[in-house]
Amino acid sequence: MSKEAVLLNPGENLDGTFRLDTKLFGGLKPGAYRLEAALTGWVAEKFSDSERSELSRLAAPFMRGEIPGSTSITLASSAK
Repeated sequence: MSKEAVLLNPGENLDGTFRLDTKLFGGLKPGAYRLEAALTGWVAEKFSDSERSELSRLAAPFMRGEIPGSTSITLASSAK
């Protein structure tokens, strides 16, 4: 998994600051940007019958499919 991804276990969440290396995108400058992301879940059809049975006994359901989202962000310089 790349360092730009976050694996969340059932019941976990991500809140707060998420640092990205601005060199990844050719050198982002401070300013306003639109951040787009997709939360990708499991594909139910890829599980065997026994795996689906096991999943039904878990305390939290697995997310299936994909949920896109976007938000406006402002990049600030970290230079002091």
